[in-house]
Amino acid sequence: MSNYLNTTYLKNKKNNNMPIIQALLKYGQEHFALLIVEYVDIENLSVRETFYITHLLPYYNVLKQGYSSLGYKHTEATKQLLSELGKNKVHSDKTKVLISKALVGENNPFYNKSHSMNAKLRMIEANSAYTVYIYNSFKKLLVILPSVKTLASLIYSNHATIVSYIKNKTLFRGEWYLSNLPFDITDVPLISNWYSKEANNLMTEIIDNSNIKKAIFVYSSNKDFIKKFEGVTHAQKELNINHVIIKKYALLNKPYKGYIFSYERLNKNVDSYSDLL
Repeated sequence: MSNYLNTTYLKNKKNNNMPIIQALLKYGQEHFALLIVEYVDIENLSVRETFYITHLLPYYNVLKQGYSSLGYKHTEATKQLLSELGKNKVHSDKTKVLISKALVGENNPFYNKSHSMNAKLRMIEANSAYTVYIYNSFKKLLVILPSVKTLASLIYSNHATIVSYIKNKTLFRGEWYLSNLPFDITDVPLISNWYSKEANNLMTEIIDNSNIKKAIFVYSSNKDFIKKFEGVTHAQKELNINHVIIKKYALLNKPYKGYIFSYERLNKNVDSYSDLL
């Protein structure tokens, strides 16, 4: 495209309302450069675009997310057209997971920003349509589900309960961690499909443990695993130690008469799904 055509294009009324176009007209094209920051596969394009938008915070970029018009004001006619085009546009579960991974830690636009607990809870609730990562008590990623609603339906729980466990990062029913982001961006689920037979067996196991509210893990003073109890009262009966003392030392993370009590596992050496059965 020649300079004349470039200028004609830039001055077109349909285009010159964009900030970058206005800047090009004001300062001249010679003051701008076009650089390629990364070559990516087409399926990862929106994920990487989102990463660079949130990481580099480009001044002239009107969009806040890859393949999104968040942050840009369209005319009513354009809104109507986009509405019609976007009615059947749904991200695949794979794309949702990749987008989540791209926004972990410092890549997340809310990283290192202070929010009240209520605000954090509202943000989690607002994003509950996104993926849920299920980890076991060894903190091994088991499976990824498409939403809080899906998980709640499969295990006969409710939305608020699941959101609460995501927020508090505590073991759900004594054995599972629930998260709306991966613990580690390199985590790969041991169960690849949330609708598979293995996943169904996992959901059944979670249902069967619905009676457990807060499990207690007991170790020797050398941190050798002894047993997991459904609760402190169960440990009290078998070990003949008062439940108040068990709770106290579980919080203190100190041994008591040769025992170590914990609300989490102390060892995390499980390498495959079969090791968990």
